[in-house]
Amino acid sequence: MILEGRNLVVISPAASGKTEAVVAPAVERLLPDRRGRFSILYVSPTRALVNDLYRRLVEPLQYLELALARKTGDHPAIDESKLPFMLITTPESFDSLLCRHTRIFKELSAVILDELHLLDNTPRGDQLRVLLERLRLVNAGVRYYALSATIDDLDIGSRYFPDPVVVQVPGRREIDETLMPMDEDWPERVVEELRRRDCRKVLCFFNARSYAEQYAKLLNRPPFANRVWVHHASLTREVREGVEATMNREKTGLLCCTSTLELGIDIGDIDGVVLVRPPFNVSSLLQRLGRGNRRRQSNLQALGLYLNSWEKFLFETLFECARQGRLYEKSYTPALSVLPQQVISYLFQRRRIGTTWESVRRILRPLAGGDEPIDRAFRQMIDSGEVVAQRPGIYFTGTAVEPQVESGKIHSNIQDKTFGNYEVHDITTGRHIGTVFFVFHHFVLAGRSWELVEHREKEKKVMVRPLAAISSNTKVFEGTGSGGYSYRLASVLKARLFPDLGPSQFPYFRDGNQLLLVHLLGSTYGYILSEAMSAQGRDTSDMDGKLFVFSGRKPDAKLKSFPAPDLSAIRDVVSGSLFRLQDSLGSGAFFRSLPEELQVEDHLLTLDAAGLLAFLKGLEPVELPAEEVTARIAKHLSDKAEVRSSNSDSSPKW
Repeated sequence: MILEGRNLVVISPAASGKTEAVVAPAVERLLPDRRGRFSILYVSPTRALVNDLYRRLVEPLQYLELALARKTGDHPAIDESKLPFMLITTPESFDSLLCRHTRIFKELSAVILDELHLLDNTPRGDQLRVLLERLRLVNAGVRYYALSATIDDLDIGSRYFPDPVVVQVPGRREIDETLMPMDEDWPERVVEELRRRDCRKVLCFFNARSYAEQYAKLLNRPPFANRVWVHHASLTREVREGVEATMNREKTGLLCCTSTLELGIDIGDIDGVVLVRPPFNVSSLLQRLGRGNRRRQSNLQALGLYLNSWEKFLFETLFECARQGRLYEKSYTPALSVLPQQVISYLFQRRRIGTTWESVRRILRPLAGGDEPIDRAFRQMIDSGEVVAQRPGIYFTGTAVEPQVESGKIHSNIQDKTFGNYEVHDITTGRHIGTVFFVFHHFVLAGRSWELVEHREKEKKVMVRPLAAISSNTKVFEGTGSGGYSYRLASVLKARLFPDLGPSQFPYFRDGNQLLLVHLLGSTYGYILSEAMSAQGRDTSDMDGKLFVFSGRKPDAKLKSFPAPDLSAIRDVVSGSLFRLQDSLGSGAFFRSLPEELQVEDHLLTLDAAGLLAFLKGLEPVELPAEEVTARIAKHLSDKAEVRSSNSDSSPKW
């Protein structure tokens, strides 16, 4: 199909050879006529992946006497007089090139979008969508090829280019996983298990950079003594590239890494993958597992480390979904925070002659779905001085964005993270209770309900006082909770816990004047929904993203339908928590350049609030005896040693 000149989307499991399957015919189609001309732009999600692709492709292209180059923040130089046949870059550097070297794209023949599933449904993916729309204004004759790992959404390509033909390659590799508790000696036991499996080159994934650094020291033991390295985005280019080269070269090594190595970076024949705590969704799990056994094509060797029984259960569910090929991804919604970023970028591209309001609308309509959000964002930028009209109807960038232009930050939608754990302190005892990511007026922590007294943002501290104690029946649900996955996964989790219930049935039980409803939506949705329901007159608390606790109910009260707030109440909660939610929802670097009403709308779109409410309306609450619900939970989630009597003074630690 590539040789026929069709636009193509290739969907295939990780490590199945997608890159070579597309690059080879794309190059063949252009030879020999375009040998000395800039012909192919290859866009990849990260600088590390760009470096890896460069290493993999440079020799084959040199053999064909074709020049290959890379353009990233680490390798910024480009010579317009000596352009390569193929250029590998990131979305951010593509943005910079389109602004600063527009004319080089006039004769471009093809664009390859690598690992598109990792960009799609994020601000960076929507930035790429607009960049390709701008590219078509410069050159309408470009062909497009997108590469993606296994996904649920087969329409992914149509968001980026016209008339895509989808080629889906079936096939999954067997997964051989072992789950282990994270007790005090887990590094020793993990290394021993890797030794037993004869795993000599291992990736150890962490969900945070600080943990990767911390535990690298503890994993530094034979056979990996003095062969444990760290890889994450905060490291310098030299360190990252040095680690990648070392891991590729050495026969034995253990690399502690974050999501930066979920991508298709070739760092040698990895024969074992360690997952320290569950990843955030099924796609992330598959990406991490896909780094292992890339050449042997044997079973994927995986060790999963869990802190508590809930995390063990979550691991089991994610692995089961991975085997079934069901990812339960969030439905696509546009990222409105891309609007101001692309306005500034496009005005900078047109800095010599300016542009019209209608031209801005034209490039942004495919993303915004209409002119209203574009116009609201554009007016806000005029009012703030980010956009100015130097003559009637012709717009340029204003002085307010000059620092971003000079630093190159106008090209990036990667936000600087500002959130952190908030320490929770009981003002009645002075005791440090624990930590939370979300701060609301009422919440549950350590098996108790708490009321916010004071929020000290600079100190990252929350001062609280206890509300009515949660009964012992509900202490079984204590745990870290889990946010970040799609609300659709709640039905999968529920089905594993309560297989006797129908697909749409969720259990609830009574405890005095409280009703407790199992929801399993995760902490983000749990907190937002509970706050919204409380604002509408229901005294509601969320427990670790797993239960809603409704207080003040009549003893014989029943739930006739799954309780859900109005969209207006959710909107109010989001409006009052804009910047607290900004980091956890990945809102993009230009989120605060939106007018406030669009900031709220951007969060609601990211949460897929309309889809969430439609999902909840289709659920049916079913009353079960309290003992049955908690016994079922204990059966599925607690090891015997972890199950304690409900009369115990200390609650089980999940």
